[in-house]
Amino acid sequence: MANNAKKLCKHKRPGEKSLEETKRKRAKIQNGTIVESDIGHNRQEQQKDASIFTLNSESNHCAITHEQMCELINYAVLGEARISPPSWCQIHRQKQLKGVAVIVLHGMSQMHFYRYYLQFKQLRKRFKCRFSIPPPPDDFLLRIFGTEKLLPQGSKGPLVNETPVVNGHCLVTENNSYGPPGLDNHPIIIKYGSKKRGLTSYLLSEKELTKNDYPVAGIPGSEGFIQSGCTSKVTDNSPLLGLDCEMCLTTKGNELTRVSVVSAEGCCLMDELVKPDNHILNYLTRFSGITWKMLIPVKTKLKDVQAKLKKILPYDAVLVGHSLNNDLKALQMIHPNVIDTSLLFAREFGRRFKLKDLVKQVLGREIQSKTMVGHDPSEDAKAALELAQYFINQGPMKIAKLNLENFQASQPVGKDLTPQPEGRNQEKQSSEHLNASCTRLDGFQGRTCFHCGSLLNKLCVGNQKAVLLGTKKAMKGLVHQEAWHKIECSSDKEVVQRAQTEIPVAPLSLSHFTSYSEYIECNLHMNIHEGLLHEKMRQKLSEMCTVYAGPFCKDFCLKSVKRTFRNCGSISSISVITETYQPHVRIEYEVPESAQLSVDTLNGSIVEGFLITVQRPITETMLDCDIVLKKLEKDIANQAVIYVSGIRQTLTKEDLSEKFSKFGHVEAVICLGDKINAKHKDCFIKYGSPESALEAQAAMNGQEVRKQRLNVLRALTPYHLQTWAAQRSYTAVSPSTSDTLPVDSRSLERRREKLSQCEQELKNVMRTLDRRVGRLFKALSNNTLCMVLLPGTNSAHCSVPGLCLFEIKQDS
Repeated sequence: MANNAKKLCKHKRPGEKSLEETKRKRAKIQNGTIVESDIGHNRQEQQKDASIFTLNSESNHCAITHEQMCELINYAVLGEARISPPSWCQIHRQKQLKGVAVIVLHGMSQMHFYRYYLQFKQLRKRFKCRFSIPPPPDDFLLRIFGTEKLLPQGSKGPLVNETPVVNGHCLVTENNSYGPPGLDNHPIIIKYGSKKRGLTSYLLSEKELTKNDYPVAGIPGSEGFIQSGCTSKVTDNSPLLGLDCEMCLTTKGNELTRVSVVSAEGCCLMDELVKPDNHILNYLTRFSGITWKMLIPVKTKLKDVQAKLKKILPYDAVLVGHSLNNDLKALQMIHPNVIDTSLLFAREFGRRFKLKDLVKQVLGREIQSKTMVGHDPSEDAKAALELAQYFINQGPMKIAKLNLENFQASQPVGKDLTPQPEGRNQEKQSSEHLNASCTRLDGFQGRTCFHCGSLLNKLCVGNQKAVLLGTKKAMKGLVHQEAWHKIECSSDKEVVQRAQTEIPVAPLSLSHFTSYSEYIECNLHMNIHEGLLHEKMRQKLSEMCTVYAGPFCKDFCLKSVKRTFRNCGSISSISVITETYQPHVRIEYEVPESAQLSVDTLNGSIVEGFLITVQRPITETMLDCDIVLKKLEKDIANQAVIYVSGIRQTLTKEDLSEKFSKFGHVEAVICLGDKINAKHKDCFIKYGSPESALEAQAAMNGQEVRKQRLNVLRALTPYHLQTWAAQRSYTAVSPSTSDTLPVDSRSLERRREKLSQCEQELKNVMRTLDRRVGRLFKALSNNTLCMVLLPGTNSAHCSVPGLCLFEIKQDS
């Protein structure tokens, strides 16, 4: 018996306690060393003190913007008492947060994470929240932290703000402005001068259009865009027309759903709903006001809107809008004559006012009311038009005297206030209000302050400093930020070593890892190979979505076969292969889950009277497919997500949420097939816990709903990956550049061979980066929000979205 007990202890299953361990624990409980009830109590106490991140119900579960990241970081650091909560998410028990640690992996994008998925063990193990982010602008870090560069004492450039100091605090008064008592250093005066000018003086030049990401003929990213036809010379008497668009998120990115055009007299010339050509992933209702019901009767397509716009626009029309580049991209139109109010009302260092704030301070009225669901594009178009008209009629000097920068800075955090009456004695303002808005900085002789909306400024108020770690080159963009406690390191290894002691005591930290970008710089040919890397990744994902089925007879019915395979998910393409002895069929699905379902359920079945084999393609990129799929299935981000196919179009998201909520809380239903006329569609259902997902999978797989058999599978890939794969994320270099991609097939093949030779080195770089992030994460205190940014790329070579991963550290 004793020997048998020893054997049982020796060969116990994982997680099972041995007999000796059980005896020891019982002895300790009897001796009073452990109180069994205390064990559960301690766990409850741990959960009670833990901060939790959740998404709001209407938020996009696939992607976030840089501005939303800024909202999250600001709120996580400062708390509800000093700033409004984020509009798209919630942090429960925010007061328990110890700090925010941001890690930037320079030069890397969303594509790199999935291309080298097996190498990123720590990232996929520790970070459950993952969101796609747009390709980065030059100042994306400044946008994320809501900060601005400051010029040191003695520099010749204009100061961010210069105001009198009372009792150690800078005051905000209506007469204060940039620089000395005059307005010569105001950004608007520097840009336009002080005299009134005609509208032609405020048109964006071709260089400015290119710099600000406007569609321009011959520039990468504008391929296939049509000309507006407005070719006549613009004069100061040319007509101004306001333009604004609303978009939704589809498998191709942002696509047009509504467009409004307003004349100079305020008449609405056009207000059209538009049905996108591709599957809608998110209607972005909170911003666009568009719902799926609104688009059901709509038959207008993008090409119809383009044709109508070309008809109503005069040949010398000047279009006015706020960040109009996004609207023209959605319209896929090129228009040469533009006034952009986000650039017209110039600010320091490329910062921009929001349209809502400009309208409130310049025109004295409210737009984008909180009571409305989404924005009204005709209202926004009219507002931008009136702002441009006011600027042209009043002149730059009048706008500079409005002192918009100081007024915005004087607003209490999280509140909207109207301007105070003239003559108010601001010296009687409480020191608490001044502390909340601005403060002195050492080395600036108490006369220069941060922009009062800056996160770093608010940290300075509390005598706290943010920690900045990285190489000298990595910190170049933020060297003027006096609130940063800068720690210059020689390598990523040193960054980790210093971060392990510095970050746990800092409310905010920013760590730069540059191993990959340095590798790219040392291997110059890799810049050209980035495009091939993207194409390889897209090809691999396409093959993961593909299956081959057969054999069939020569006169088999393709429609019948398609109907059978469509039960496993939405099909992108289907074709007959006749090179084989008997015909086979190649089916490419929209997601890998559908392909996996077809292999699991249809392989060895009888279709069209034939016993068929369903298999994946066998190529060099698919040799490790089974390993990748197993790792994906165990991914922490997919554990609470199931994939469902075989859904009738008559089932709405609300119906699906109701049917699947009996197994647990449904956080989101993300449909891939949102075409109105589609007969079938797939969806991902995200639960609040993995247990609910497992229960739903077991109970609903094979069930009939409205005479349609459902197929349910654990999610394999994040839903935002499909959005990336559908985009044309790589753009070849312009032929005018010296590093053009060769047309010669032999040269291209040689480049592919070089890329294959570099693959092992790249895997080692990614594996090392992953270990370093893991070490840094391990050093963080509990209840620290850790955010890892793969910022993406945005250059003439390619424009690729990034990836944001974050998690609140909790020891298990």
